[in-house]
Amino acid sequence: MSKADFFLQLRARLRGLPPEEQENILGVYEDLFRQAEVGGKSEEEIIRSLGFIPVPVDQSPQPHIHRSYSAGKSGLRSFSAACALLLFNLIFALAPFLTIALLLFSFSLVAVLFAFSLFWVVIGTGIPPTLEILLLEIFTTMTLSGLGILLGAAMWKLNIAFWSVVKRYVALNLRLVRGD
Repeated sequence: MSKADFFLQLRARLRGLPPEEQENILGVYEDLFRQAEVGGKSEEEIIRSLGFIPVPVDQSPQPHIHRSYSAGKSGLRSFSAACALLLFNLIFALAPFLTIALLLFSFSLVAVLFAFSLFWVVIGTGIPPTLEILLLEIFTTMTLSGLGILLGAAMWKLNIAFWSVVKRYVALNLRLVRGD
């Protein structure tokens, strides 16, 4: 493949881009060729080093079609989409979001309180008068601490999953407002 064939195929692949962008890209490749030829490389070596795979023009990928939107229509459409999404989120999404977030927070708080229950019992009650009460308190607080650790691990995973879903939902709303 010669340099002329390379640039013919490159122009065919760049169809549909704005003309100034096409000229910038072609200029970059012209500079690369010029620098490599000064370095003593042949046209074939330069094309191979660029990783360019020749494709027949009828099989080349479809050109990118650049669409420009007028600011007035796009702005009005974005504003109306944002208003509609705000109304939808206030009516349908806010209550379930708050409910789930508060449930996760409360179960996480219970997990922390259970996990540290041993320390609070010792600090709060001191040493009980009989051995049976002491053993009962130790058994109860160890059970609560174990449950707190297990519940805390489950809440950790659920919180991560919940906030991941929230991030994806917010990203979806932003894409809808932008019109993507």
